[in-house]
Amino acid sequence: MKWICKGAAGAILTLFCFFYLPASWAATVTDSTGSTLAFDHPPTRVVSLVPSLTEALFVMGAGEQVVGVTLHDTWPPAANTKTVVGGFFKPSVDKVLTLNPDLVFASGIQKEVMDALSGHIPVVRLDPGSVEEAFEQIRLMGRIMGCEAGAEKIVTDNRRILADIQKKMAAIPPAKRKRVLRLMGRTSIMTPGADSFQQELIKLAGGIPHGIKRDGAVISLTDGEFLAFNPDVIYGCGGDKKAAELLFANPAFGSVPAVKNNRIDYYPCELTCRASTHVGYFVSWLASNLYSAEFSLRKNQIHPDAVNDRIPVPLDLKYVKKATLNHAILYDFSSKSLEVAFTSPKTILSTLDGWQENISTVGNNYMPPQCWRLAHEGGFEGMKQDIFAMLGVKGETTSFLFTGADMDNFSKKTASFRDMSVTVLATAGVCSNAMRMGKDTGSYYEPGTINILILPNMHLSRRAMSRAVISATEGKTAALQDLDVRSSYTPLVNSATGTGTDNILIAEGEGVSVDNAGGHTKMGELIATAVYEAVTEAIFKQNGLTPHRSVFRRLKDRQLTVSDLVGDSSCPCNTTSGGTGTPAYAKLETLLLEPRYAAFLETAMALSDAWERGLVTDLSAYTGWCNEMAKEIAGGQVPDRSFTGDTDLPKPLGLAVDALLKGIEYKK
Repeated sequence: MKWICKGAAGAILTLFCFFYLPASWAATVTDSTGSTLAFDHPPTRVVSLVPSLTEALFVMGAGEQVVGVTLHDTWPPAANTKTVVGGFFKPSVDKVLTLNPDLVFASGIQKEVMDALSGHIPVVRLDPGSVEEAFEQIRLMGRIMGCEAGAEKIVTDNRRILADIQKKMAAIPPAKRKRVLRLMGRTSIMTPGADSFQQELIKLAGGIPHGIKRDGAVISLTDGEFLAFNPDVIYGCGGDKKAAELLFANPAFGSVPAVKNNRIDYYPCELTCRASTHVGYFVSWLASNLYSAEFSLRKNQIHPDAVNDRIPVPLDLKYVKKATLNHAILYDFSSKSLEVAFTSPKTILSTLDGWQENISTVGNNYMPPQCWRLAHEGGFEGMKQDIFAMLGVKGETTSFLFTGADMDNFSKKTASFRDMSVTVLATAGVCSNAMRMGKDTGSYYEPGTINILILPNMHLSRRAMSRAVISATEGKTAALQDLDVRSSYTPLVNSATGTGTDNILIAEGEGVSVDNAGGHTKMGELIATAVYEAVTEAIFKQNGLTPHRSVFRRLKDRQLTVSDLVGDSSCPCNTTSGGTGTPAYAKLETLLLEPRYAAFLETAMALSDAWERGLVTDLSAYTGWCNEMAKEIAGGQVPDRSFTGDTDLPKPLGLAVDALLKGIEYKK
């Protein structure tokens, strides 16, 4: 039997896993329950209810076999194109069954779902208790999916990174090791228990975890235990900020080094809370932040700075000698750059460095998170010169942009009209510092997040190059508006116009001269068109945002969850998971799996933006619609009362949430 396993390969490069399996292919595995499952062919319709397992499936090359995921599965980007079957804690069995899967991957926390599927669909339960178990389970998944090579590569790559960190830590004496606390919870000091893999991650990063002998995914610390541990560094994910605010406001903790020095770092939940494909990446990031002073010293490097691979990037421009995507090692960490060399020196306009003449090379460099604090230690200018030296280019004839968006996710787009064309190379990341100019406050500067290189096939005058900045900026902003990218500062009420750190680099080109690249010109149109398309694609590659993403992702972009919506209500249906019956958040999640009600909430989001702008002022007709939707869900009349009350939600969104909750509460 010929079996082809192909799909997305995560946030780096698309990995295609092509190989042949013999006609007698079979796989027998034992999952975390001790159950043995046998497969005579790789599954072709898989539902993954565990985000960490979903990541592994895509990265090993089995993404196309995945048909269903939870609302918490947002990485890799291709996961956003799959059918959502509910949340991680309460996925919908009915929704899973409608996808007709031949295999479901699950976690022990989903016992009810596993029991409901038992006897109907094979379920593989995987619950890694350690990094080593996570690696073994990735291999197990590779055997099931027929992607053993892809699975083994995940393990090998992670082991290599972990080994490098251990070598780097050898230069740091035990007396300089830092006490590190992973902060969790909302109203008290909570942290992973002694047996949690999260404690293991701290050790692998060279930190000293708490030594409290209590097991569990999450345990509570007393004030005395926290003071006795006396952490040097605290870290959490975005959802832990409220707990951190309470902790840092407590005067009793003022002497704790992490509190006194305001040393708390935040990482994506996808890294802190999962033992999966990015273990090495997270450990190296954590270690670099913990020991940035030591890691920034050249004497502590274990690998020389070097370019390991130069991948050609085809560019149909006569004045371009070569263009490459470079994979390199810088300061012992992965560095990537897009490099474009000209046949002769050019004048360029860079919004990072201004006008520059006699430039032979332009480009865009990815600075991985592991290097961010190192740049502050050694100075950005010094790091820039180190990058140029590594690439073998001269600083005085080179102009680069710098970004935190992975260069493997760059987009190349060309727009043409007759003999005129423009090629744009863009990177874009919009989930950390997107903002709406004119509304949000600018308070810092760092290298750009949306970076755009513009290469025309004709010669642009200085006037045209200046005008091109406007055309490109408007094209970028149009892309963000059409994707409904939200401001990171005021996401409930504002869509973003940029990230606040964007940069554009324009080369003059050569040949026929063009003196204007404004909006009414054909050159301006082509620039804006190519920028719009490149930025749209780059945002998908980096962040997984599409115009048709799920309503749950749209809520997440507004820094809301279904639990947040229910938590802000006084609805009697708002039972907690510790109460009786199905929790309200699970009922609302299930309701929003239906396209009709998801679209209702999405309409409320769009109307809320118009309401906030003052473009809509009379909501009487809309209020009537909300009442009708509540009655439809309930199957009859509903009382004239509000469950949401005084919330921070924009009024149209609050009315819609209220209607959904009323419908749930009074459902016949």
